[in-house]
Amino acid sequence: MNGATRPADAAEADPRETRRGPSGGACLSVGIDVGTTNTKVALVAIDGSAVRVRAVATAPTPPPDSVRPVLVGLLRQVLDGSPAPDAVGIASMAETGVPLDATGRPLGPWLRWDGHRAGPEADELSRRLGWAHLVRATGVRPSAKVPLANWAWLRANRPTEWRAMASWAGAADLVCLLLTGRLTTDHTLAGRTMAYRLPDPGQPVPGAFDTDLLAEVGLRPEQLPPVVPPDTFAATVRDPAFVGAGLRAGTPVVVAGHDHAVGAYACGVREPGDVADSLGTAEAVLSVVAGCPDPVAVARAGMSTVVPVAGRHRAILAGSPSAGATVAWWLAHESGGVPAAELSAQVLGGGDRPTDVIVLPYLSGRQAPAPDPRARLRILGRRPTHTPAELARAMFEGLCLQTRWMLHEQARLAGGPPDPAVTMFGGAGAANPAWVRVKAHVLPGELRVVPAAEPVAAGAAIVAAVRAHRTGPAAPALPWRPGPAVAGAGRDYDEPFARFVTAATGAEAADDDPRGEEVR
Repeated sequence: MNGATRPADAAEADPRETRRGPSGGACLSVGIDVGTTNTKVALVAIDGSAVRVRAVATAPTPPPDSVRPVLVGLLRQVLDGSPAPDAVGIASMAETGVPLDATGRPLGPWLRWDGHRAGPEADELSRRLGWAHLVRATGVRPSAKVPLANWAWLRANRPTEWRAMASWAGAADLVCLLLTGRLTTDHTLAGRTMAYRLPDPGQPVPGAFDTDLLAEVGLRPEQLPPVVPPDTFAATVRDPAFVGAGLRAGTPVVVAGHDHAVGAYACGVREPGDVADSLGTAEAVLSVVAGCPDPVAVARAGMSTVVPVAGRHRAILAGSPSAGATVAWWLAHESGGVPAAELSAQVLGGGDRPTDVIVLPYLSGRQAPAPDPRARLRILGRRPTHTPAELARAMFEGLCLQTRWMLHEQARLAGGPPDPAVTMFGGAGAANPAWVRVKAHVLPGELRVVPAAEPVAAGAAIVAAVRAHRTGPAAPALPWRPGPAVAGAGRDYDEPFARFVTAATGAEAADDDPRGEEVR
């Protein structure tokens, strides 16, 4: 039976109920991932600890007023011929949202995380409240992308929208509202706004945004979504359009959270010592820690202190804004016309010794560990005799040395081991065998690769099944495979790593290849 003819069940689901899914103990769950570029929907089958992605559909992320029809179409695709799922989870990019009027209608386009509009407002908040105070309270560095600064910008620059704004919805929150009629959010998304306080050690995550921080920009708590605890779900499916697409009315809906955090959870990165490396256009490294590192020290290293999906521990989150984008730029400008697949094969066949070239992979500044908005892509030590494959390997080495640097600083800040096992996910990295092989040699610890398609959307489905109590006691996670076996991993790159950090932070970064300066 397809979704268009499935009858609706108007009964509400009980959040305390644990229900077996179809096929005995198995459960079907849908995950939605609203990304910066694309929106993905995945249908996931969970049987005990086993997880299998059964179907995926993708479309460009629409403007807020077109989210409903796009999601209805994607759900029809993945649910065609399938039983109705037992739960729905929603993940999304952080720091992105839209003001809503009193009817729940979006007032304009997304205010996106990458808009760079609210830098002066972030600076003013830092001046008025104190940079260290804000960081210590929220774990977030004041910047142009945080919603607290963007709300101040909205108030000053779009007064008509500001006066009409009855509430604010993050990207995932808006999807929840459309599905259920209820506006809610998750602590991993609230925690990126700079208007939500870090919980005290051992305490549960707060259930609401901070009144005092909101007042600084003229907002009231009732204008922000309530934060649903990480052990239950938000609401249930009500909208007839989504029922017609294959969902069942009354199905639990969960705002799963921030895309990087949800992907890490999906891959089993949940306990202190676990480390995730999320690779896409940008790269994020998340280390779950046992204690409570000083948020100010973490922020000075260009990183954030966050609470992961399960809400039990703290984690350090670092970002590199142009990892996958660097690969795309390199193929367009530095490949010597060699096709991508052929160049990758040449890198794989060229041996595993470090090159004598240092590539600083910064298309648009460096966020961490030593923040520098002026950093640009540089190629140090290139000679006319270097082949395109040798230079491409140097580019992958640069990306992986940047990852190693982030990991090194996270271990220093948290007092953890310098060579943790790293779980890597994301199509930009896991699907690139040359990148995987170089990373296995550059990093000092074990590399684990999660090959699943759309791990964030699949992770949202897993989080939904767990919070809606649709799974058994086993913790489901996407399967991973070992990276290439490397004896003494990282040892050959100890000296190149030292040179890389020196070049990135010191006078050696005076590029001997002026083409690096052309990248903006």
